[in-house]
Amino acid sequence: MVRRVMTMKNFLQRFVQCLVILACAAAPALAQPFPALEFAGDLAASGKLSVERGAPIMLVFARPDCPYCMRAKKDHLMPLQASRDYGARVIIREIDATNERVVLRDFESKPATHRDFARGYQVRYVPTVIVVDAQGRLLADPIVGLTLPDFYSLYLEQAIDRARLQLRARTQP
Repeated sequence: MVRRVMTMKNFLQRFVQCLVILACAAAPALAQPFPALEFAGDLAASGKLSVERGAPIMLVFARPDCPYCMRAKKDHLMPLQASRDYGARVIIREIDATNERVVLRDFESKPATHRDFARGYQVRYVPTVIVVDAQGRLLADPIVGLTLPDFYSLYLEQAIDRARLQLRARTQP
């Protein structure tokens, strides 16, 4: 009888261990990572898309080596982009604020490096998020840095809402 209790106890311990191992192995498979932000390449085309959708453009200025940028993108911007209605509300493009090699077409279809484009908006710190219209004009105050991460998504939503209101006001007689 004692031996039978011990084997039952061993069975339960091993069963629980197996469940824990399975849970650990399955968790990464179940977690669906969000797609990366679209890198800015042709902002004139993004401007046309903005006009078609009636949606502002959110420009995310970041650096690849910036831990705050990575956190802002992973925790806030990529989930926003992946949400169902984001495409109807805002167009998101990422700009590497320090990259002198990658060229984009600006809102006037002129070539510029990502770094020069960031300088044009006087971006000094990353992450910086600005929301603009189809011509690249500011529609909301820039969001500079990752201050108060708990409220960062709220700041993004408020900037999008302000920008959408301004776009609507411009189109109404």
